[in-house]
Amino acid sequence: MKFEVFGKKENPVIVMLAGSFCAGDCLEYLYFKLCDDFRVIMPIYNGLYENSADFTTRAGEAKLIADYLVNENIQTVAMVYGQSMGSEVGAELVKQLLDRGVSVQHAVFDGAPMIRLSKAYKAFMYFKFSTMIKLAKSKSVDEIMDMSFVKQLGGSKASALRPMLEDVAAVAPYISKQTIKNQVECCYTFDFPAMSQQMQKNMHFLYGSEEKAYKTCFKGVKKAYPQANYTIKDGHGHMTYSVEHTDDYVQLLRQIGMQDSGCMQ
Repeated sequence: MKFEVFGKKENPVIVMLAGSFCAGDCLEYLYFKLCDDFRVIMPIYNGLYENSADFTTRAGEAKLIADYLVNENIQTVAMVYGQSMGSEVGAELVKQLLDRGVSVQHAVFDGAPMIRLSKAYKAFMYFKFSTMIKLAKSKSVDEIMDMSFVKQLGGSKASALRPMLEDVAAVAPYISKQTIKNQVECCYTFDFPAMSQQMQKNMHFLYGSEEKAYKTCFKGVKKAYPQANYTIKDGHGHMTYSVEHTDDYVQLLRQIGMQDSGCMQ
């Protein structure tokens, strides 16, 4: 795993986690607007760069991030932020950090696909993701954007997914079949790490009303974390609100990240 860091060392720390098959460039539209106020740490998952080992597991990737933060002597994380699969790695990271005595003040998860699916459905998603990665290795981003799978993700605002898909296309040459398989497992075998009521009150989930993650995962997430904060953006698909309303979205993240939550280890 690699890490990119932006902002001054003395600033409050935000850990930003990208979604499936994204190395981090897809978050540039957010972290460049946040790094004046925060120290932004962006892990690059295994399996997404040249000569990297394969992506491991949700717990395995989270442990590598936790190890890095502890080795950097970071005792307080102002926010763990995750998009899509990054939300699942993020939730695991929150749990591991708290278990290791690192204070986590807030978590913000956008489009979290937190669900446990059958073996057959995971095989179907492996096929869908494999097709997308195969296209990304040989076709243009425009052709990837035309996939029905992408249109289902973004709903009526699928064009907003372009930054994510450009990132996917950039790292596709390095993505192995094992990394695809392991990321599918990461996405669709979520086990809802236990969180205290106080931590739940400092967790923020955002969904678009048109996205499949909202329609299939929201009830389960709310059952697991009933004290968390939930925002549903009407008419939006998977993470599209953050792209179409970036300034408002960044201001929301800034406000959350600057709050002193009082959440202890």
